[in-house]
Amino acid sequence: MHGKRKIGAGYILSRFLILILLVLTFYPFAMLINMSLKPNVMIKNDFLGLPSGIYWQNFQKAWKFGLHPVGNSLIVCGISVVLIIIVVSLSGYAFGQMEFKGKKLLFGLLMAVMMVPYTLLIIPNYNIVRSMGILNSKLALIIPYVAGQQVFGVILAEAFFRELPKELFEAAKIDGAGELKCFSYIAFPLSKPILITVGITTVVSMYNDYIWPTIVMTGGDEMKTFCQVVFNNAVGKGTNDMGLLAAAFIIGTLPLLIVTSSCLKYYVQGMMGGAVKG
Repeated sequence: MHGKRKIGAGYILSRFLILILLVLTFYPFAMLINMSLKPNVMIKNDFLGLPSGIYWQNFQKAWKFGLHPVGNSLIVCGISVVLIIIVVSLSGYAFGQMEFKGKKLLFGLLMAVMMVPYTLLIIPNYNIVRSMGILNSKLALIIPYVAGQQVFGVILAEAFFRELPKELFEAAKIDGAGELKCFSYIAFPLSKPILITVGITTVVSMYNDYIWPTIVMTGGDEMKTFCQVVFNNAVGKGTNDMGLLAAAFIIGTLPLLIVTSSCLKYYVQGMMGGAVKG
């Protein structure tokens, strides 16, 4: 029989601080839901008050308002994440399992890229995209996302592939398998948790990005992403209906909630595997 844990001042203080953090974290979400269920007039006159009745018109208008931008964001994120996973898996396998000249130098340069602030790359990336003639197109988002979002994923994948038992690959090579078959039939199937982790982190980052789409997507709203359209309206460049915008934020957040909740088990496994093994 284990003795009962003694509840001291430190225990009570830690739980109290956790409770405060939970309240501070979820209070904005509660207010967002509260705003989405009230008409704009009631939000302005009684911001903290509860809705007297559910104002579903906000969600009906938000569906029409945000459906196309959400679709644009999902298309960009979907194409980008597929290309990122392909590059990350191949690069991670090469760095983790293969031996070639300049391997340490190349991986060191890759690590150095992570030390460069994102804001310093905006002007060079914009000049590259403009010289390619793809401004105001989805390629202006996809190509920089694939180029920039893969770095962290390659580092995680390298740590994962490096710790895989080399006996598996040696046995396959004895049977006549080349590197491509070793990757396709052994490494790639085993890397599901780490690749899902990379996919979730990159999708969340790209879906929530506002700065880069605002720079390269300056045309009409038909080409803009969800965050771009909703944030522009939230700061006064469009509708001032706060209930509509709150409902649009909730609808636009649902794809991320579905993706993260459905893959959460693999996400945790991938983060723990990459962190511990790395």
